Amino acid sequence: MQNNRAGWAQIDITPPLGLPMGGRGSRFTPGAAVLDPLLAQALVLEDQTGQRMLWVSMDMIGMSYHATAEFRYELMAATGIPFDAIVINASHTHSGPMTGFEGYATLQPKPEQMKAYETGLIAKTVRMAHEAIARLAPAKVSVHRGLSAIGINRRRRDPAGQMGMGPDPEGFYNRDLWVLDVVVADARSIIFSYGCHPVLVYGYAYDSISADWPGVCRNRLQEALGGDVQAQFIQGLAGNVRPRQVADLDQGIFRKPTTAQDHMAAGAQLADDVLSALGTGGEALDLELAAVAGFALAPRDLDKAPSLEYWQELASSDDELNRNVGAYWAERIVAGLPPMPVVPWSVGLMRLAKGHQIAWMSGEPLAEWLRHLRDWLDDEGLVAWGYCQDGRCYMPTDEIIPEGGYEVGPSNTYNKSGPTPFAVGINKAAREAFLKLAQQIKIC
Repeated sequence: MQNNRAGWAQIDITPPLGLPMGGRGSRFTPGAAVLDPLLAQALVLEDQTGQRMLWVSMDMIGMSYHATAEFRYELMAATGIPFDAIVINASHTHSGPMTGFEGYATLQPKPEQMKAYETGLIAKTVRMAHEAIARLAPAKVSVHRGLSAIGINRRRRDPAGQMGMGPDPEGFYNRDLWVLDVVVADARSIIFSYGCHPVLVYGYAYDSISADWPGVCRNRLQEALGGDVQAQFIQGLAGNVRPRQVADLDQGIFRKPTTAQDHMAAGAQLADDVLSALGTGGEALDLELAAVAGFALAPRDLDKAPSLEYWQELASSDDELNRNVGAYWAERIVAGLPPMPVVPWSVGLMRLAKGHQIAWMSGEPLAEWLRHLRDWLDDEGLVAWGYCQDGRCYMPTDEIIPEGGYEVGPSNTYNKSGPTPFAVGINKAAREAFLKLAQQIKIC
């Protein structure tokens, strides 16, 4: 018999117009319109021993670890839920504000309006968590497994053999769709996780605010299920996965969306897939909660650091992104600060019940990490989330690094943790970190 308790809540986190938009590197396009609201959602789970876990999902590009650490500290102090048992996951919509500003490679100061927005967000998030706890009540919890093909691997070689960005039907991506169904009396919370970039809206409405296809999916689920239902999305390993909706396999490109039809279709398809998973039955869980977290020290390849002259040339570019990135790294070199040899990569492991584990990673992990995690932890049913605690910086595996491409090379220059690519050896660092976490969670 289940002795679980659960509670949930949500708030509107739509930013004021005028804040720089996220998902564009060090560019500062101000938001000019709201297509649909952005949400933050919280789920609190409690097992029969009183152990609790808090999952917060936010419609945003991601935040820096420093920012989410402050959020988690405040949430821990306000709720008594342990720091490691609090996960903040970003949907990674490219049509939200430039949260995580501190991590962008730019000399531009953080806008005061952005500071005010994020400060207010902490208080609102704490109140949301309190509301979720106030609603704690006996709950039936079940996990459901399904499949979805709304994503496709986005790393494709061009005719010259260079790794670029295009749909690769042979490339790996995780089709697994994980759904947690939580029922309290006449109310219901559906938590669903899948890995795919929400990058469709900004293709046709570059300066508009939107939750993209995850928001469409949430709305469709609420409409289909009726009653008092909260649908909460948690982003998976989406670093090299893009919506199949805009994949032109004949041309080997992702076409640019021109209307809302594409993100509406992607969201509707995922909603149908979630409903199919719910309809196939699931496994009831007697919660036995535990959570541990730590860091993997991901190595950088310092031999590939560009010269001062390279950055100075970029700094004089007419392109806003190149100009900002070049100026930042040039100033850092002149100041005598070397590139960072390692990136502290925040990772964690959670147990929901016996045989049900979730591994989470910060940054933008590529889909291939799932196979390694399941192998290292000897768990073929392991669920993996990305964009947790820190939503910046692509995290490739050892096997991907020699291939090059955007996720391996250029993207690192946009973050202050760069500018060099990761070095082979990142697998070893991740494996050691997760094996250590696995040992810790066994004794929780």
